Amino acid sequence: MNEKYILIAVVVLIIVIIFVVLVLILKNNNKTVIVTKERSKKPITSKKILTIKDMSEIAAKRKSSREELKKAIDHVKKSLLFPKKINHKLPKDIKIYLNFVLLVASHKNADAALIAYMDRELKKVNPQYNTEIDIYENEGLKERSNRI
Repeated sequence: MNEKYILIAVVVLIIVIIFVVLVLILKNNNKTVIVTKERSKKPITSKKILTIKDMSEIAAKRKSSREELKKAIDHVKKSLLFPKKINHKLPKDIKIYLNFVLLVASHKNADAALIAYMDRELKKVNPQYNTEIDIYENEGLKERSNRI
């Protein structure tokens, strides 16, 4: 009879252990996971690769501020080097780069310090275009009063 009580106690103990394990498993499976999408604080334009055309558009806009012009100059200086000359001749696609110089030099919000900064920095990274940069800069300065 003693063995009968021990057998019943073992069976009840096994059932209780199984019940506790199942409750723990179900409790862990009921956790709710909420996934939120975090929006980037960076502007969308930072993902876009900016070209010399984009920089020229900034310089062509009448409402571009001095700071925007400086950022455009810095971007051209760092990321948009002028195409190399071929046998001391200008490549076909250099016109837009030199037009950028003209547009900045003729812009109403570009002061003498900004134009000198552009001249110095662009000549530093594109030494083969010193003469052309001077020519387009002077043209921009002449057009300064005519630009709307």
